[in-house]
Amino acid sequence: MSAEAVFLLVVLLLALVSFYTQWLRSDVTALLVMLSLLLPWRPGATGLQAILTPVQAFGGFGSPALLMVASMFVLSAAMVRTGAAQMMFGRLLERSATSELRFQLTVLAVVTGFSAVVNDTTTVLVWMPPVMAICQKRGFAPSRVLILLAFASLLGGKWTLVGTRSNVILSDYLLERTGEGLGFFAFAPIGASVFAACFAWFALVGRHFLPRAAARPSLESRYEVAEFLTETMAEPGSEYVGKTLGELDLPGSDVTVLQIIRDTEFLPPSPHLRIRANDVLVIQGRITAITEALHRGLSVKEELKVDDKTLRSADLRMVEAILPPDSELSHQSLRDLDFHHRYGVSPLAISRRGRSLRDRPLAVPLQSGDSLLLVGHEAELQRLRRNPNLLLLESQPLPTARRRHAFTVLAIMAAMVLTSATGLLEPAVAIPFAAMAAVLTGTVGMRSAYESLDLQALVIVGAMIPFGEALQVTGTAQWAAEGMAAAFAGSSPMILLSLLLLLAVLLTQLIGNAAVAVVLAPIAYALAEASGCRPEPFLLGVAICVSSAFVTPVAHESTILVMGPGRYRFRDYVVLGGPFALLTWLVTTLTLPLFTDLR
Repeated sequence: MSAEAVFLLVVLLLALVSFYTQWLRSDVTALLVMLSLLLPWRPGATGLQAILTPVQAFGGFGSPALLMVASMFVLSAAMVRTGAAQMMFGRLLERSATSELRFQLTVLAVVTGFSAVVNDTTTVLVWMPPVMAICQKRGFAPSRVLILLAFASLLGGKWTLVGTRSNVILSDYLLERTGEGLGFFAFAPIGASVFAACFAWFALVGRHFLPRAAARPSLESRYEVAEFLTETMAEPGSEYVGKTLGELDLPGSDVTVLQIIRDTEFLPPSPHLRIRANDVLVIQGRITAITEALHRGLSVKEELKVDDKTLRSADLRMVEAILPPDSELSHQSLRDLDFHHRYGVSPLAISRRGRSLRDRPLAVPLQSGDSLLLVGHEAELQRLRRNPNLLLLESQPLPTARRRHAFTVLAIMAAMVLTSATGLLEPAVAIPFAAMAAVLTGTVGMRSAYESLDLQALVIVGAMIPFGEALQVTGTAQWAAEGMAAAFAGSSPMILLSLLLLLAVLLTQLIGNAAVAVVLAPIAYALAEASGCRPEPFLLGVAICVSSAFVTPVAHESTILVMGPGRYRFRDYVVLGGPFALLTWLVTTLTLPLFTDLR
């Protein structure tokens, strides 16, 4: 093994650990991987040299793959904003909710079809609110449905070139080396076979492994709310009388004034509202903080239970919200954000990966995928619905379809598919053209197009692509492929392909599919050459299998997003997702020779 191979394997191991543990943000890890390739450490003719030149290391940000991924985000935004999603599948989803099983199977089928042409993470964000609303209306437990929503978004990514960014990365890698990438529908026969196997398994067996549907718990019980709601009165002569709400020195900032009742008038909290004697303050906070406030001039008028009935009587509503992957609130605490004063709503609890944070939740930095229990007035909640940094659940329907714009974006998508499938345009050309057509026709504005870009995902793709290049130029990919071929000398190419796909399925449970695709692309290519096979089937199989992050919730945004609202545990993903991953590997291995020519 060469010194360069040892260096790259160490960098890869450290990156895998960082991606899995989230010690650093994923985009920061990817950038550090890229920069490590520019460190001059190996002796050369002119002194110490790096593995890659700056042009090679930064080349990922100018690759066709990156532009195609960015274009996919724009097209996804156009599909969502015009209501094309609702026009395609909205009514079908609503009508299917006559029974739990029928609704589950419809979600699995509808979301898979939608995710074939829309980014997988966007798919979950689009369909989670209406799915939650239907569950609430029909009395279905969200835990019996949401995990299927996440799994379907991953299954849909296996159908087309634009289904997920790893497909684009692997196709672009093949294009650079052979002059021909993977076709737009090259994935479809195998993706459909995998979906059929997973659909049948769930309908017959898998549904029995879903978390049991107990009586639907209230939001406050699901979040294990440890806060109390109390009506207090400002006693004449207390230190609070005469001060504005902005001037109040409430204990440790752990008490929030939700409303002031003055005689028969309900006054929303405002920093400039001045407290008068005998005003009733509806306050929320932990019992220790409320007790301290009572010692400073407030008297208890009534202790209230935090539930929907109590909140409605005070003209307040309780809602659940989730932080999307690109939320600007990530890595900041609710206290640092001054959340209540900035948004006019009060946080009651935070849930992370299915568990409520009980130890000073207001001081804990937020992470993407966290779900928040919020309480506030309808006017503030209405403004919050338009905030891209939070996605309100159970209260946000699909966008109303604008038929002309919806038909326009569907026509653009159809033209993109047709030109790509017929070879009239290369996908690397057709996809950006379609994104620009969406902007020019007004189906998505330029500002909305920029806002739709997931910069973190783009940075990960652009920064990790050079690592695949490094594996190739240093001969590390060739060394790994030859080592695998030697270890199974005399075995058929099918055995080598099966082992490669198993490795892809295992790695994608730990880190994102884009990073796995970058690492395995050169190894798959070299392994195909070493076994005397065409590289296309090997790269196609890897593309199918790296979109199989069913077994752990941490490797993909789709599975993370449903964990809090569904109150899932790690075990739920293993029990239900394990067979999905196993079927993906098995079906892909068996069907690749049927739909492609290995030789």
